[in-house]
Amino acid sequence: MAVDGVDEDDASDRRAGTPSASPADTPDGAPAEQVAGPGGSAGLERQAIARRLHRILVDHVYGVARDAWVEAAPQLRVAWENHKTRYPERNRVIPRTAPDGSWVAGDRRRLTPEQNAEATKACADLADEGRRDILPALKRVESADPDRHLAGLEHMLKRENRLKEKIADELAAPGLSVRDALGKVSDAVRYTFTYGPQRYADGIRADVERLKAEGFVLTKLKNLWTDEQYKGINSQWRRPETGLRFEVQFHTQESLEAKELTHGAYERIRGSVMLSERAELEDFQRRVNAFLVSPEGTAEIKDYPEKRND
Repeated sequence: MAVDGVDEDDASDRRAGTPSASPADTPDGAPAEQVAGPGGSAGLERQAIARRLHRILVDHVYGVARDAWVEAAPQLRVAWENHKTRYPERNRVIPRTAPDGSWVAGDRRRLTPEQNAEATKACADLADEGRRDILPALKRVESADPDRHLAGLEHMLKRENRLKEKIADELAAPGLSVRDALGKVSDAVRYTFTYGPQRYADGIRADVERLKAEGFVLTKLKNLWTDEQYKGINSQWRRPETGLRFEVQFHTQESLEAKELTHGAYERIRGSVMLSERAELEDFQRRVNAFLVSPEGTAEIKDYPEKRND
């Protein structure tokens, strides 16, 4: 199978070594002697030894990286607390519902009473669909293989007031309904899969195909492991029955912890901060993500739609 131009045929060759190959491990069930070439079974044994040595090296690299992350994480958390002390957060605008039923957040964002009532209903419908129709499918994907886990389900749904802020922003364009505006929010419902680093790339390939088999339509996939500010693979999906868009993130345990640690910095960068603070926030995100090692095979997972280099 292929995922966005990435073949899955060689997945078994990258798994922890089997001492010898069976016909099922050879192309089209060819005899072992044919695949091994002149060396016959001796050639297969050398290949198996090479795979085991490679796996030992990979395990060592990721073990060192995990140890470095575990050691650095407490200091990085202290650095973030120190940053918040030096740059106290400005008072956030608190959204409110006015006596006439309209919704207001600051000077720019406003929903009429009719828009607010429709937005409240649309947000409730979206949350219900996320729990009732999408989450069970994601749990089926999770149960198909013990090498991945759904994480952070408490953050599965974006908060209603945050959705209303986005709806109000989108409604600045003429001709949109509230549900049209909500439909433009790609991460109103979001899920996260975590994997061990040795199975990360193969797990993503398999799970993208499993999500497609559940009937979901992949609309976007972005490999961000070369990014300095955030590391992981993010994907966007659509449920054809209703058009609901949702996000699925793919992480290692360490990259998920890094994302959670830098989330406050990300939120501030998205807002309005002084240039001096922005530089420190971006430097903090770089420092955190510098401890993460890209899992083997991750570079082979291409963006979808794939970038053109012309």
